Amino acid sequence: MKIIISSVLVLGVCLTPLTVPVMVQPSWAQSQNSQVEELQRLLLEAKQQERQGQRQQAIQTWQQVLAIARQLKFRKIEAIALNEIGFNYNSLSQRQEALKYYNQALPITQELKDRAGEATILNNIGLVYNSISQPQEALKYYNQALPIMRELKDRAGEATTLNNIGGVYDNISQPQEALKYYNQALPIMRELKDRA
Repeated sequence: MKIIISSVLVLGVCLTPLTVPVMVQPSWAQSQNSQVEELQRLLLEAKQQERQGQRQQAIQTWQQVLAIARQLKFRKIEAIALNEIGFNYNSLSQRQEALKYYNQALPITQELKDRAGEATILNNIGLVYNSISQPQEALKYYNQALPIMRELKDRAGEATTLNNIGGVYDNISQPQEALKYYNQALPIMRELKDRA
């Protein structure tokens, strides 16, 4: 839900500059406005498909979002679409495909100085590496995400990342190291009243 809200908000920000060309070049503006409307429709459709567990359909819809975002040069939405495609491939256990899209999204978020997006994608990459039994690679990405989460004061993201790091250490039979991270995540979750 958080991603769709940010997607729609980002789209709203991207729409603002379009009002000036509408008066100067009506046919171009109408075409662009229809593309923006289509983009909004597709964003909602993709999120609905994800909620319904229709991963393949969601990938196809996000591919359409990606094509329009690239055409309109909406870099933030391009990064979101790439991340979502990666997320859906990961959900389908197609890890290499997921990495392919995450690795395209990451430099865009860095270019845009979208620290929250960057941290999310770093965490997602870490999850993939952890799931394909490459713990050192997973830790590399989690350890890049953690300071960003702290910089942004994203307590939930920080706790999730700490928990993810703990999980890696737990998987590689380093329980003391795992406990170190779990014990940092726990009070944050309590502070946030995240009972789950």
